[in-house]
Amino acid sequence: MVEIIKSDVKNKFAKFKEQYQHLYSKEAWQYIEDYFFEQLKEKDAPDILMQIYSELKINPSPARFYHRHLRLIKKLFPLDGNIIEIGSGMIPAFANLVANEQRKIKAGTITLYEPLLLPEKPKYSNMTFHKETFTTETDLTNYDLVLGIMPCEATESILENAIKSRKDFYVAMCGCVHSPLSYFYGYYSISPELYQSHVINNAIKLSKEYDNGEIEVTRLKNTELDYPILYNRRR
Repeated sequence: MVEIIKSDVKNKFAKFKEQYQHLYSKEAWQYIEDYFFEQLKEKDAPDILMQIYSELKINPSPARFYHRHLRLIKKLFPLDGNIIEIGSGMIPAFANLVANEQRKIKAGTITLYEPLLLPEKPKYSNMTFHKETFTTETDLTNYDLVLGIMPCEATESILENAIKSRKDFYVAMCGCVHSPLSYFYGYYSISPELYQSHVINNAIKLSKEYDNGEIEVTRLKNTELDYPILYNRRR
């Protein structure tokens, strides 16, 4: 049975390589080649690998990271509205999960903003791609929920825009420092914890200023990717 599973994974990876390798940078693909099978055994993995595991429905422990976020979001928010996800990554693994859930309940849409998206077309009819950068000026009028799963440098823009637009949001931070403040205050660049604290405090301040409800902060348990998750619920 183990050998059959290994063979199945190898076949899936070979097909993925044939379809997508040419779209990755040489360095990125070399990393995938080096660690794809090794990281299958780990509890967590970099998002460049988790996206592929989820897309190929291999579902080792790292790929379940997206499913855990989806379960939490489903507890907090309805999925039957118009959702926007920012910074989905090259393979929109999490958005595909959301879109599929919406298809099951026969309601809702999800729109992606990610300039690095590899697929030319969405997998599902209730999805829309915008291969462009999300900014604080991106129009959120038609969306009910704003999502970001480790959106890296887009994190602060997502929070600022969502709060000023008075939208519900769920933003799971990453462990990196993405802020122009790091150029002026060097300690941000060496302490993700301080940067995360800065982002949380600024979001709370903005939310009070724009009357966008109470901001909650939580984390996923039993994972090395237990970075702060910020969310609010207005409805």
